[in-house]
Amino acid sequence: MDARYVSIDANRVEISSPFGGKRLRARRAIVAQLQSLSVEAGLTQEALVLSLGKEVFQALRKYHFLLPEDASSALVGGLCLPARQPAGRPLSVFDIDMLRAGDVALLHAPIQSTAGGSVQVAAGGQRVRSQLSECFMRSVYGRSSDVMIDLDFGTKLEERDLRLFDLGDVKFSPAIDSAREVGERLAYVCRRVVHVGGTPIVLGGDHAQAFYTIGALAERYQRLGVLQIDAHPDLYVLGAPCDAEMNHANVMHWIRQMKHVAAIWQVGIRDFYRQSTHNLRCERDVKIQTVSALEAETRGYARLLAQMDRSLPWFISFDVDALSNAESPQTATPVLGGLSFYPLLACFEELIRTFRIVGMEFVEIGDADQGAHGVAAIAARLISRYLFHLGGAQPHDSFVYIANSGR
Repeated sequence: MDARYVSIDANRVEISSPFGGKRLRARRAIVAQLQSLSVEAGLTQEALVLSLGKEVFQALRKYHFLLPEDASSALVGGLCLPARQPAGRPLSVFDIDMLRAGDVALLHAPIQSTAGGSVQVAAGGQRVRSQLSECFMRSVYGRSSDVMIDLDFGTKLEERDLRLFDLGDVKFSPAIDSAREVGERLAYVCRRVVHVGGTPIVLGGDHAQAFYTIGALAERYQRLGVLQIDAHPDLYVLGAPCDAEMNHANVMHWIRQMKHVAAIWQVGIRDFYRQSTHNLRCERDVKIQTVSALEAETRGYARLLAQMDRSLPWFISFDVDALSNAESPQTATPVLGGLSFYPLLACFEELIRTFRIVGMEFVEIGDADQGAHGVAAIAARLISRYLFHLGGAQPHDSFVYIANSGR
């Protein structure tokens, strides 16, 4: 337990920790117990509860003054910072246990695993949150009677039925934090969200974050399907020592080897490239199935929807360069062609209706300003459909609203 103690008065002491910046006030007797415990290693939860009492132990664990023995040193730097303009209800990372099964926890992870490049994607997820907050920000007037309306599908969602909570931004200090440290914080938060039955929706960051998001689901989902929507397979190798370092271009090699990942569908794959064969061999991975962008655009998504395993929970890993309008600086690696919006929206609607979706991420979004037709807007639109389904949106046959006192 890494804590600092400041005397308040004769009976009370303020306890503070660099982990999340939380402060608690406690009686001196309790502080004396904590200080004696801090020099002991390997204490079990049962021993701590017996020594401190259940109520004190739960408070210390809730606010992360006590960490599991196997917690990464990266976590000590903090977890999440509140969003300036949250989408849905803001929720402190300390209060994740307040989520109900099926609630959505939104967070942004500023991961960029490779340096350089003319387009930065670390903060691009903020653009998606900005789009979402326009519709899903909690009413400043405290009204619960407002509704969200979807004109494409002729449905409305009552604000009180919106199950969206914004955890903010995974903490990142550019001068001292690596992509791995940000990823470990992200994984820790995702594990806690799924532990209580919540659904994480993570805004990236580059695609390397998928290693942490998908890996975090292993404890809850022993068999998981991954639907990767992407222009690139992210299976690139050079036959050189750098292949041993995980990044956004080879992350699916790492994910396909995860024991809990039972199937991977790659949708929107396209382009052509030169592949070295020096020190490399080509092999077939039975986990991986592909629907190219050409197939999706000319024959549709029928094969995907028919052959995806309905017995699996599915995580959607969406790289926005899959989209036909994904141009620089909206994304870092644009590719000729791509997936059109409305057929993809219809496919997404069927996925949500038919399959059990247990998490999503949207990655490789450029930091630059984007318009109404940009990739951030499309990502927000797809997320909105999930929220409408989750909240039990109802058909709405009229969108004419007039003042009660007038015509």
